[in-house]
Amino acid sequence: MTTSSDAAQTATAHQQAVVGVGSMVMGDDGVGYHAIEALEDCSLPEGTSLTHAGTTAFLALEAMSGADRALVVDALALEEPPGTIREFRLDRPDVDAPEVTMHDYSFTDALAVGDVAYDVPDRVRLLGVVPDQLDPAVELSEPVAAALPELVSRIEQRLVEDTQN
Repeated sequence: MTTSSDAAQTATAHQQAVVGVGSMVMGDDGVGYHAIEALEDCSLPEGTSLTHAGTTAFLALEAMSGADRALVVDALALEEPPGTIREFRLDRPDVDAPEVTMHDYSFTDALAVGDVAYDVPDRVRLLGVVPDQLDPAVELSEPVAAALPELVSRIEQRLVEDTQN
């Protein structure tokens, strides 16, 4: 039996979703995976879910479905030095965010059509790191590994800020 207080708890239980995307066996493409692993040891705001979505765009959409806000963590193909951390709003069409290329479907395209099948959050941010190497490997390159603590700190900060707004 579901009571109104149970329903209220369920409604607030999944307010923020952090979704790591990328292949954990392709070097720096696995930075989303490593960030989620590091966040599991952090004290995060109540109602935050952490998910490894791998390289499947619709799994990423499913992981954030029903949340108020989502943070997608990935390697970013930008013409900047490896290890550079950047953040973009994916819910604003005027922002020139880099393409999050999944193996099955472009995440940006999936996000654009995903609201038909999923309850996509109104606010979606992309946080990521410019990769150094994308060859088969389970470890991050030196510049991306060095950037990981700062990336995790920025994710934690964004989660706290977003719960206050």
